[in-house]
Amino acid sequence: MKIDDYRLLVALDEAETLRKAAEMLYISQPAVSQRLKTIENDWGTEIFIRTKKKLIVTTHGEVIINHARKMLKEETNLKEMIHSSEGIINGNLSIGVSSLIGQTVLPKVLERFVQDYPNVKIQLQVGSSTRIMNNKHDFHVSVIRGTKIMNLTNERLMREKHYFIYPKHKLDLLDTLPMIEFQADPVYLKEIEMWYTELFNKEYAPQIKTDQIATCKALLLSGVGMTVLPEIVAEDINREEFEVQLVQVNEQELLRDTYISFENDILSLPQVSAFITMLKEVVSELKIGSDE
Repeated sequence: MKIDDYRLLVALDEAETLRKAAEMLYISQPAVSQRLKTIENDWGTEIFIRTKKKLIVTTHGEVIINHARKMLKEETNLKEMIHSSEGIINGNLSIGVSSLIGQTVLPKVLERFVQDYPNVKIQLQVGSSTRIMNNKHDFHVSVIRGTKIMNLTNERLMREKHYFIYPKHKLDLLDTLPMIEFQADPVYLKEIEMWYTELFNKEYAPQIKTDQIATCKALLLSGVGMTVLPEIVAEDINREEFEVQLVQVNEQELLRDTYISFENDILSLPQVSAFITMLKEVVSELKIGSDE
């Protein structure tokens, strides 16, 4: 297959219709339809099922489209390595980071990065760790919490402690104070449940659930309820107004890892290597989640 064929398959997958894909690629719809038939004949299998409303990817089609994305990414990386100027870091840098990292560490990193490497074009996606993992092939570097990405190199960026936090003036109301929970993976929430049950001797049933840690923290600071927050978010909590207690499960500290995930050969791109180095430097300066 030619590179243009890979682009066509990815465009069809994203657009979900022949018409929209044709518009994205600036070619006619009949030309898109004919090229798709040729590609499917070459592979000897249907890649899309045509319906009146949209294209549906087949099982074999998913594998072929993933291969197409990988080939396009490899071509981009190769071009950047060939055309990179000696002594000048440029090219594209695609980053996918979890929401928490996007709200805390990343702004400090990017502030320095764009100043030091103004010729690098940054593409950024911030979302849940699950979303970043599902789109891992779109990024040079992924930064996710809680788990590693299979088939990639994973370096632990930090390991955070967690704290139970509530307004000090509401100590006598802990039995009735609403528990605020932010969206996280099931394994992590199970540990919170175990801690809560052990501490309060009753079933864990958070009354308030948010999709972002920032919202969870804002509700806490407003005096709405109590919650458990990771170290990187809890560091600036006013200890005079709020009680901040280390969370332990079965007499062990509740810890959560954050990983930098990437393909090994991607480090040959100077902009990727520079970003990872700067990310580690900022985390080290923040003194969050050290192994000490």
